[in-house]
Amino acid sequence: MVDSSDLIGLYIAIPLYFCFLLGAAVWGMLRIRRQKAAMAEEGVKEDNLTVHYLGGRSFNGFLTAGTMFASFFSGYTVVGVPNEAFRTGWLSLRWLTTAAFVGVGYFGTGARLRKASLVRNHQSPTDFITDRFRSQILRYTVVTLQIFPSIIYLTAQCTAIRTTFNSIFRLDPDNYGPVIGICIIILLFEYMGGLSCVALTDAVQGFIMVLSFLIIPIVIKKNYGGWAELDWQIYPRQDFYQTPTASEQWLFWQFTVVNFCFFSLPHFLQRTYAASSLKALKTGFNVVALGPWLTMLTGTFIGTVGVQLLADAGIENPASPYGAILMVLMDLGGFPYAMAVITFTASLAAIMSTADSLLIAISHVLTAEIVYPLAPDASPARITMFGRISSFVSISVALAISILGGKNLSDLAAIQFGLSLQLLPVFMVGLYANKMFDCHPWTLAFGAWSGFITTFAIHYSYMKGYNPEIDGPPFNSGVMGFFMNVATIMLAESLRWIVTRGSVKGVVDESTEDETDMFVGEDLGKTPAIKPHKNQPAWDVPKLGRFGDVAFTSDLMWKCMEGVREPFSEPWFGILMFLFSLTMTPLVGGGSPPLDENGMLAFPPNVFNGLPSWTLNTIFFTLFITFVMFRAINLMPDDYPEVKEDVDPNTVSLTRAELGQRSSYDGVNASARLHRSSIVRASQIKSSVIKGAIVEDEAAEQEAAKEQ
Repeated sequence: MVDSSDLIGLYIAIPLYFCFLLGAAVWGMLRIRRQKAAMAEEGVKEDNLTVHYLGGRSFNGFLTAGTMFASFFSGYTVVGVPNEAFRTGWLSLRWLTTAAFVGVGYFGTGARLRKASLVRNHQSPTDFITDRFRSQILRYTVVTLQIFPSIIYLTAQCTAIRTTFNSIFRLDPDNYGPVIGICIIILLFEYMGGLSCVALTDAVQGFIMVLSFLIIPIVIKKNYGGWAELDWQIYPRQDFYQTPTASEQWLFWQFTVVNFCFFSLPHFLQRTYAASSLKALKTGFNVVALGPWLTMLTGTFIGTVGVQLLADAGIENPASPYGAILMVLMDLGGFPYAMAVITFTASLAAIMSTADSLLIAISHVLTAEIVYPLAPDASPARITMFGRISSFVSISVALAISILGGKNLSDLAAIQFGLSLQLLPVFMVGLYANKMFDCHPWTLAFGAWSGFITTFAIHYSYMKGYNPEIDGPPFNSGVMGFFMNVATIMLAESLRWIVTRGSVKGVVDESTEDETDMFVGEDLGKTPAIKPHKNQPAWDVPKLGRFGDVAFTSDLMWKCMEGVREPFSEPWFGILMFLFSLTMTPLVGGGSPPLDENGMLAFPPNVFNGLPSWTLNTIFFTLFITFVMFRAINLMPDDYPEVKEDVDPNTVSLTRAELGQRSSYDGVNASARLHRSSIVRASQIKSSVIKGAIVEDEAAEQEAAKEQ
């Protein structure tokens, strides 16, 4: 193994990496200044919230793809998947399948969420829910379910930074100095330029990650062999060649689907809104679809081949198998040494990229949904300052939990994605329900809280001390919480329908009949009177003036997407994805071949090119769903359809000059209102001209008839 004197490459690479990140952050800060100057010359006023938290909605395809990749494929991807593969074998392919479903959820909802943000001027990750359902109860339910898992996720990244950095440089595991210093650097990047700096540093970090994912497997293959060279007869973990048990298959499927709602996490929604165009967003979706094959499959390869590699090197039960594997590669010297150094750096880069994305997303939600309503007349510049304070508080809380949490942190980390899944019914109803199947916001909130409580209850009362020998089947607490969530919504909606005898179905849609008035002069700043739900108490009605002059109903959502081809608007696509989730799961007879009393396989397993045959089914169908994703993504248009003459003005996307434009918390967007009023005026003029022409034609016909 390498000694301390051989770590000179890391002592050089890590500081250079931080200098490179600092350069990217400075570039991002200067980019923002140039952007503001250009906008000022054009007479475009962009509020500071949009610039700080959404990068001015100006991310091109490269920047969108880079920040999506680095934010999604976190430190666990680089370090955790190889470690899990080392300990559980090819069952770690569950990360490949669940990552594919993250991509399906992201691109499946992205075009619709982006269109809604352009039409309704959504800036906060919670704005869609606030605007669509008009309920404070549901709004702050969603805020809780966005912030709580994100804080857990950020805390996990802080812990990963400490363990990774300390293990690389062989520091005391309880030395908290490095993680505090790195968190200060992450905070500095956000302060320097908001999401623009974060995205640029993400792009740098993503490049380093991709480089390591591509090269390390090649180094391992060249020097030690790959899957094809593994011999099950001498492989140290012959149990890896057994088919998964029924319980393992059941957990595999649940894990595949539990992360489908990743798109609702605030740092994902920020990137959906920050893209400069639908074309740029599509570039990001394509990278997210490809990413699992560069990361998750590679991690499984490193971990499973690493079992034989470390056994040959005489290393047993390493605390971090991934780190031990890289140390063995560093022993080779030369090119493998250099690549191992880059990969160590990539592991730190992956953790930092996720941490900075989570930090600015948490700050965004706290600022927009809690601070701004408490100081509604504060200027966006002042609110941005409060946002920086929110970032400091968030990272401090995450650090404190990381340092003091101990074993409780692993329990929270086990349910964080399951908690996010409870937002899926809210977003899917908001995005895709029609008037017939729309739901009242209180039933959605009730369902989300029931799922939240169920997730905690199942984990702490059943799965935490789960014993497969005496307990029943294992459950993913988040998936079970989701089933309770949906059941609660269905029951509550049924009871509401019975009580009202069907007279009130779903969200009240009378406002779809409202027309956009012509606001001129002093009326441009007038707050619109959007109808609340029937019998809705005043305290539950949020301020909605910043979104538009009519309610954002299910009908209006569907009108906005006319002419846009998107997968989830077709019921068959959802059914197809569910069937794929089943085919990706290794549905085979479990525990074959059995192990004898010496822990050896009783008879030869089914193996293809070094891989257990059951893995081929998982890899093939995941590959197939990836091709389906690529096809569906690239069938989407590069931009939304052009405005037609007879278009509903309330479905028209705002221009770059009209987006933002907030002088206060619920300030009316006067420029957007003027634009839509002009459309109404033009339509009225056209209608008058047509009616006049018809009247003239009728008069002419009558005169002609008299003459005859």
